[in-house]
Amino acid sequence: MISRISVRWRWLRRKLTRTHWTARLLGLEIPAGEADLPGLILIQIDGLSRRQFERAVEQGQMPFLRKLMQQEHFTLESFYSGFPSTTPAVQGEIFYGVRAAVPSFRFYDRERGKDFSMYDAESAACIEDELERQSEEPLLSGGHAYSNIYRGGAKKTRYCSQDFGVSELFGRMHPYRWLILLLLYFPRIVRIIVLAVIELGLAIVDMLRGKMAGHDLVPELLFVPARVAVCVVLREAIRFRVLLDIARGVRVIQANFLGYDEQSHRRGPDSAFAHWTLLGIDRAIRDFHKTAANSDFRDYELVVHSDHGQEHAVPFEKETGRGLVEAFQEVFGAGALKEYEVWKRNTPLVVENMIDSCKSTFGFNRDSGRGDGGLNAKNQIVVTALGPFGLIYLPQELQPQELADYAQRLVRIGGIPLVLMRGDGESVRAFTVAGEKLLPRDKEEIIGTGHPFLREVTEDLISVCSGKYSGDLMFSGWRPGRQPMTFPLENGAHGGPGSEETHGFLLIPDRLKRWHLSVLPETRERVRGEDLYKIIRHYLCRDGERAERVREALEAKAKEGFRVMTYNIHSCFGVDGKMRPERIARVINHLDPDIVGVQEVDCHRVRSGQHDQCQVIADHLRMSHVFKAMLEEKEEKYGIAVFAKHPIEIVKSDLLTAGGSGPLNESRGAIWAKVYLPGQRPFHFITTHFGLGRAERRRQIEVLLGPDWIGGIGEEEPLVVCGDFNSRARSDVMKRLGGRLRDAQVILPGHRPQATFPSMNPFLRIDHVFVSAHFDVREISVQGTLTGRVASDHLPICVELVLIRDV
Repeated sequence: MISRISVRWRWLRRKLTRTHWTARLLGLEIPAGEADLPGLILIQIDGLSRRQFERAVEQGQMPFLRKLMQQEHFTLESFYSGFPSTTPAVQGEIFYGVRAAVPSFRFYDRERGKDFSMYDAESAACIEDELERQSEEPLLSGGHAYSNIYRGGAKKTRYCSQDFGVSELFGRMHPYRWLILLLLYFPRIVRIIVLAVIELGLAIVDMLRGKMAGHDLVPELLFVPARVAVCVVLREAIRFRVLLDIARGVRVIQANFLGYDEQSHRRGPDSAFAHWTLLGIDRAIRDFHKTAANSDFRDYELVVHSDHGQEHAVPFEKETGRGLVEAFQEVFGAGALKEYEVWKRNTPLVVENMIDSCKSTFGFNRDSGRGDGGLNAKNQIVVTALGPFGLIYLPQELQPQELADYAQRLVRIGGIPLVLMRGDGESVRAFTVAGEKLLPRDKEEIIGTGHPFLREVTEDLISVCSGKYSGDLMFSGWRPGRQPMTFPLENGAHGGPGSEETHGFLLIPDRLKRWHLSVLPETRERVRGEDLYKIIRHYLCRDGERAERVREALEAKAKEGFRVMTYNIHSCFGVDGKMRPERIARVINHLDPDIVGVQEVDCHRVRSGQHDQCQVIADHLRMSHVFKAMLEEKEEKYGIAVFAKHPIEIVKSDLLTAGGSGPLNESRGAIWAKVYLPGQRPFHFITTHFGLGRAERRRQIEVLLGPDWIGGIGEEEPLVVCGDFNSRARSDVMKRLGGRLRDAQVILPGHRPQATFPSMNPFLRIDHVFVSAHFDVREISVQGTLTGRVASDHLPICVELVLIRDV
């Protein structure tokens, strides 16, 4: 009854959603049936460090993401951006698995003779071509992506550096469909207008404060429409597109929200104006999660991350009282380069960003007609600095000592905190006010002892300084123990080696986390872009079987502990009415068990499409399996099963009680296996499914405890018993079993026993795991994610155990 009501309610809710009707009005295809492969929604919050994320969660600015961490089995991890800590470099790692695709957001390419800006479509396309040649496969192949530097192999992209096509959104619509769409979204349109007006008012107030603080009027004026465009209009456009993609079952959907990053550049990463934007982003992610949970066609996982953080920085010009070009003219005004002028694009960061944003919004080509601003690298010293890290390209080759002299002048005369010069390929010479240092030897003095990724950022820094696009000299505003400098006029900066700008966050579902901890153990303390690339490719089934690596990981993990699960799979019929063995397999795989006892399994039954559900699930899990039928009618079978990653020996598979004449009085049985873990003594594992009647459950527990089953196992033998007992913990049946074994949910210190039925709102604890004294219980998980609640009318319970040798 509960399942039927839930099915009808979900069907009605899906049919009445605005997204469903919008897709139909736009003529977009909504696929029928069900997809076998899972989908992914990958959300990037640009520029949000882990510390600022935790602060936003604590202060209530991201209530939905807080809920995910508290209730939906999501884990917060540290994301290391790598160096340089810029979106083009990080997205190169995430989308292609290639580190340090660019040395900075702006740099000079000697081979092409071009000043590269990663906002520019041509520049982004050139770098992406190089990334594609170095990568196995783009991460977003066949998917849709929004508001990025690169396309990442996506079939459709919008609001990215390389394209813009807003006219395609409504191009085929009839006027009456426009009217219906406006009526459907009238409350949303009103809300957007109200938000835009509020944002405009806040922006004007902020502009006046900025002017009173001594900021230039033109950048302040330009920043007003930028706030409205990026923080409201672009966010809502992305939200609209992603919701349509989910309704259409697009397998990989990726989106980047820019509002916080843009605000942070202007007012600082901890400013109230920057944190204000996070509430709207949080609401958009909430809508994605809700729509994905109601998807007819595909099961989705959600991953939320930042690409980097930001440092609260002081502009070079504000601290030194002169511009960067002026300082460099004085530095290079002596010695071998005194005849050359210094070239640097003069447009300030905030103005250039606004120009590019406005051009892309109205469909114009970025950098159109701008050229290279008189750049002539043969007769000029080229300086590129779009953030706290810059590069210097010289018109002629100098001797190492001459180059070192200029590096020292940059520090002493130019006021640059840190200047870097190539060493022998494995080291970098560094110049600071304290004198010449050497990386990696003096990394604590140069980077700082408190840096969370000291070793990694040092290695990346050396690699970038020796890379294809590096300059003859590199300079940075980083200075340990003091507020760093940035070279544009901005108060928040990223691109350097700082402890905040390299420390992002990753909010990852437990299923994906368990895999990366077991197979990618080097990511235990942090995840970087190339790790996320591997994790997601594995989830999307694009990395091959990796059989040998998985086997080695399993053996290593089994020595520390193993996981036992019991799960009533309801013949793979979910509460949404869908019969999906693949979804059951994904729920099981989410918790990464070593051995699983399942109940209510169909085999070749007409009602479930004549599938051998055991075989289908085992193929997806890559586990061996054993099935015991409780009911047989010709070819149709129904019963219980065991899935195992490790070798097992079946000791007994039989009925406990035979079925009677009543419709609820089914045959009930059990499977008894001996499990062989690598490097450990074997243990006994029994899974069962008890009946619905109290009298028959009492008969079944007496048989199970009798000499042919548990009573035949010596007290010295390790034993795990699990299953759907259809009995509460305080029932006579469970008390009888508790006289021999221990209830895992009760003996784990600090754990509150969790119910497993019904799945959508569990209040009955009728699925149990009991263990002998030979085991310590480390962890208990009840899979209450959205997919887990829908896949069956029971929730699975998984227990992590350690086998004690001296018992």
